[in-house]
Amino acid sequence: MDPLSDLNPEQRAAVLHRGSPLLVLAGAGSGKTRVIVHRIASLVEEGAPPWSIFAVTFTNKAAREMRERVARLLGPRGDDVWVSTFHSAGASILRREGAQIGISTRFSIYDDADQLGLARRVLREANREADTAAGRDLLDAVGRTKNGGEAPSGEQAALVERYGRALRAANAVDFDDLLLLPVELFAGHPDVLERWRQRFRHVLVDEFQDTNAVQYRLLELLCPPGADLCVVGDDDQSIYRWRGAEVSNILGFEEGHPGAAVVKLERNYRSDGNILAAAGAVIARNPHRHAKTLWTDRPPGEKIALLWSEDERGEADRIAALLHGLHARGTPFGEMAVFYRINAQSRVLEEGLRLARIPYVIVRGRSFYERAEVKDAVAYLRLVVNPRSDVDLLRVINSPPRKIGETTIERISRHALGRGLCLYDALAPAELEANPELDGGSRGRLAGFRTLLDGLIALGPSTPAARVAEEVLARSGLVDRLNASADPEAQERVENLRELVHAASEADVRFAADAAFDAEPGAGEARARPEDTDRGRGGTGGFPATIDEGGPLLCFLEEIALLGEADGPVEHDRVSLMTLHAAKGLEFDAVVIAGMEEGVFPHSRAVGFRSAAEDLAEERRLCYVGFTRARRKLAVACAQRRALFGELRFNPPSRFLGDVPPDLFDRPLPSPAEARPSPAPRGSDYTVDYSYDQTWRGSAPRFVPPRGRRPAPSAPAGASAMGLTVRHSVFGVGRVVAADGEGPDAKLTVRFPSVGEKRIVARFVTPV
Repeated sequence: MDPLSDLNPEQRAAVLHRGSPLLVLAGAGSGKTRVIVHRIASLVEEGAPPWSIFAVTFTNKAAREMRERVARLLGPRGDDVWVSTFHSAGASILRREGAQIGISTRFSIYDDADQLGLARRVLREANREADTAAGRDLLDAVGRTKNGGEAPSGEQAALVERYGRALRAANAVDFDDLLLLPVELFAGHPDVLERWRQRFRHVLVDEFQDTNAVQYRLLELLCPPGADLCVVGDDDQSIYRWRGAEVSNILGFEEGHPGAAVVKLERNYRSDGNILAAAGAVIARNPHRHAKTLWTDRPPGEKIALLWSEDERGEADRIAALLHGLHARGTPFGEMAVFYRINAQSRVLEEGLRLARIPYVIVRGRSFYERAEVKDAVAYLRLVVNPRSDVDLLRVINSPPRKIGETTIERISRHALGRGLCLYDALAPAELEANPELDGGSRGRLAGFRTLLDGLIALGPSTPAARVAEEVLARSGLVDRLNASADPEAQERVENLRELVHAASEADVRFAADAAFDAEPGAGEARARPEDTDRGRGGTGGFPATIDEGGPLLCFLEEIALLGEADGPVEHDRVSLMTLHAAKGLEFDAVVIAGMEEGVFPHSRAVGFRSAAEDLAEERRLCYVGFTRARRKLAVACAQRRALFGELRFNPPSRFLGDVPPDLFDRPLPSPAEARPSPAPRGSDYTVDYSYDQTWRGSAPRFVPPRGRRPAPSAPAGASAMGLTVRHSVFGVGRVVAADGEGPDAKLTVRFPSVGEKRIVARFVTPV
């Protein structure tokens, strides 16, 4: 296939540029992934060995899509291109070269929950407060230390150092380490760095605006002056500063790379004209940006729908009505999305969609692997390859229950700490006998657990991951206990564990395919060195060193560890509900953005007295990202009053709505007088108009929300609430059986059929 086919002039210029670093400023929907994959294909067609090309992006989903598109262009040759995420690349580098800096091949990758567990253990061992908040504080200090922020001092510095030692003792790394340790490796071992520089002659970086200081340093090391470096991104879509992303990396690229060429991709292939005009008007107010103007040859399309309500429940009803209207006109629910700035907004939106009988899914990415029973099983799997991981051992030492209580665990932890051992070694027969704090019964139970682990470890990392998973479920007792449980959710948990085995079997298939490819005669011809037999496909983008030394189980565990928010499966024919940050990289026929009010979006942190200019600039970029996810229909919703975090707020419409030219909306923005709610004491009745036409503008039928809305009821008050039937957002419908106090702050006792009696503040329930 011709790698230059179907490219516009700007895309073609980006694909063909050679001889100097290249910055591709790719506006939303302008075909940036096409440029990257076609540039890869063009390099290969010109004679560049596929294995000399390294393409890096931020999510597994994006890497998978890029890998598939490269394969469509190049066929089998595309399998040798290394396409990876930054973190996966770091993991693979460490699996291969980590011994140079004392990192074992079989290290575990700790996620947020694992890190928190380790931090709390460090605090307990230091006789400090070890609750979740204290653990988070310690992890914040660790993150600042690792990422070049303000270094802690005194006691906090000692705890950070202690955490680092505990991480290494467990043969584990965290996500920061996956970037920092390769930088340390390359900076301290010039021979290793030169080997990788010689390997990767062509480096392409997707979503460059999201890189942080460590990722930028890693690229600097891999790509010295004169290297073929192509970075693709859009400073207008830099929305992860809170994760450490530095928009200055893309804004200052030309200064850091003298002679760099710049190509702008401004033609948008995704959105109708009115959507682009609105997005452009919002982002144009940011002072520090690369000037670019998106354009399209598509028609203007529908005007932006303005959904104006008196409260958040009215907002949810209007959004539901709009979605019903879209569906009636032929838009699948799966092509609709509702975005919100903060997760707390989702509760009322979910209720509105449920009452309207609209199928929806909350997009949260890694939720399957965050379920307790799945995390338990994964902890056993991780112990098979890395028994030194104390976090995993502590998670499962009494799961399922083995009568190993907290006191016993404290005793073996003290013994391990005093002897400089990991907990697994502290469970060896000789160590159990040497521990004076243990009685005979405790020794027997701990010895039984150690025997269980030894049996699983004996399976070895070369055993297929699915077989190890099956043995874990059979030997540990996890499934037996659930099968014996009367809990109605137990069987669902068993099914989740069976699904984990299925996921492991799929990973085994991928691993076997990679191993078979590497064994093929002539595979990887024209490689410079025998060791350069790495492949671009597969879950980890790994090397033969990973295949030889790690085995399928380690590869499967690495896939799990490196899953991100954007990598979860998307359910079909359901409206997607998600935060604006989670929406990055997605697109839908119809998008609704809820809560377009000052203090909600933009967030209160960006408009407060202490906020910085860059805070508001990033909120504006977030709005731009939200708008440009929509292909055909964009709606914005706001309310006069909103109950959020237990408070009733009266916020004016978002300034971002004022940035949009009025003629792009389907009706006028509310005037200041209309936007200002009439004063009303908390808990009093107020009238809400629910007759607003929510359908597409035009001949679409009018939709009436399924629950016949009356004026919004006030919270039940005091003794007058006795006997009332009320609704709670979590517990459903119940009857008030007791009341203490008066007004919206009265304490009600409500009997719910599903959960029994609950004590609830009156303002959090409404009469039915």
